[in-house]
Amino acid sequence: VLLLVLAVGGFVAFILYETQDEIQADLSNIESRLNKYYNPTRMGGFAVALLNADSIIYAQGFGYADVAKKIPYTIQTQQLIASISKTTIGVALMKAEELGLLQLDDPINDYLPFKITHPQHPDVALTLRHLATHTSALDYNEAVVESLYLNGDSAQASLGTFMKSYFQDGAYGVVRFTLHQPGSNWNYSNIGASLAAYVIERTAQQSYADFTEQHIFKPLGLKNTFWFEHQADAALYTTYYEHSEEGLKAVPTSGVQLYPSRDLITNVEDLALFCQAIIQKSPLLLSEASFDQLLSPQLEASVSNRTVDNSGLFFMIDRNQYGVTYSLTGMNGGDNCINTMMWYDPKTELGYLFIGNTGYTPKNRSNHIWIYRALVSLGEYYLYEHSTTGQRIQYQWHNVWSRICGIF
Repeated sequence: VLLLVLAVGGFVAFILYETQDEIQADLSNIESRLNKYYNPTRMGGFAVALLNADSIIYAQGFGYADVAKKIPYTIQTQQLIASISKTTIGVALMKAEELGLLQLDDPINDYLPFKITHPQHPDVALTLRHLATHTSALDYNEAVVESLYLNGDSAQASLGTFMKSYFQDGAYGVVRFTLHQPGSNWNYSNIGASLAAYVIERTAQQSYADFTEQHIFKPLGLKNTFWFEHQADAALYTTYYEHSEEGLKAVPTSGVQLYPSRDLITNVEDLALFCQAIIQKSPLLLSEASFDQLLSPQLEASVSNRTVDNSGLFFMIDRNQYGVTYSLTGMNGGDNCINTMMWYDPKTELGYLFIGNTGYTPKNRSNHIWIYRALVSLGEYYLYEHSTTGQRIQYQWHNVWSRICGIF
């Protein structure tokens, strides 16, 4: 009995220790916490935001948009947000379905001027839902990656030009597929994501940039959100940096032919408005039924190779993002000179945003993790301060249980 008591007591002590919030951030100390985790020799600049469905609880910029000129990185600073851009494709697909332009489970060949068939599974139709959940079996192609980057306004080249050259003309060699049947294996694909955007172009008979401007950016009043660099404000646009053993190095970056997958330019203020609309399930964007489909788990347990817990439609559902063990919904973005995070907790309706002009390296990864964890710690403080006793107990149990699940 004594051994059992000691074992249970030790286990409880272990759980309490592992699930504690060692940062203890609040509105009075969050800036000092973030400055502590920010390292100016490893990161150029970044902005963060903590939000709920109705308001921005905290937003602040740190470091520099231009290190050499000492231009501060602020919440108005504009930059590319990499793969968070794909979340607009999910919203756009649901809007297109609402408009009667397409159906998610229709074969994509119904909407294309050429045919795409998996050579090992020719009888299995590849659908828009497969594209939106990264289960299309379209595989990584280095030849495509090396040809993506464009200069200046050439990034506005038609998606159709690339899709025809890749899928029909064989300009990049044989179209690569994994050996898996579509729908059975998770395999992240920029080509698949932009192919979904191209289907929207085909069915809506307008460019993807124009479709998203009409149905997402204008309804939400996103005045600092664009697809092409020439549209950005030069006075607010960031410089990008790589971190190496020699320190920070300013590097150029540009648009790509598959721009809907990664080229959205915005700032943390506009990204907060977009995230709030998702949390609210705003009728300015979609119906509640469309939001439910957009954000609900789409992957069966049998889907192999998953690196996330589950997936909505271009929205990931996962825990252990940057050391945060809650089950969050959202997306990361990254490149050699970009790091971005947009996640929210459906249970607490708190959103956590980070956009920065320096890519991940082994040397600065811990800085990014601790910054994001500090933001989540601030969220816990906010919930505690603005909840009833019953709500506090409920949220605390939610937080502890999430961390316990994260341990195991």
